[in-house]
Amino acid sequence: MRYRYEAVQRIPAELIAGVVYHNVEFELAALLCACGCGHRITLLVPDGHRISATVTGPSITPSILVADAPCHSHYFISNGEVEWLRAFSPSQAEAIMRKQVARHVASDRASRSWRERTRRVIARATGRLKRFITFGR
Repeated sequence: MRYRYEAVQRIPAELIAGVVYHNVEFELAALLCACGCGHRITLLVPDGHRISATVTGPSITPSILVADAPCHSHYFISNGEVEWLRAFSPSQAEAIMRKQVARHVASDRASRSWRERTRRVIARATGRLKRFITFGR
């Protein structure tokens, strides 16, 4: 399969095979899996992946691991061409996904100010108190 690059204002609901849709403003990209299974892949750019577009086609780094579909595909896209890598086992893919989620959670927590963290704690406590009070009636 060969991919082409398309800069878009909105990622379309229906994707076409062989197209990397890239929304620069919201730093998102989407494509269908290169194996042909039809699985929709959404990439966070530049947090997780980097996309460059040339006349020959898009390049995406690091590799794309499809851990949330039965195909468990693993590949690079370089100048529009798919370069297949060794597939991960389901347990390896799950471990990688857990690490990525933990990294995002830690990054999100670190970026919040103390005021934002305090506001969230108070909001959660207030919500719990309201539920407790209304449950008793």
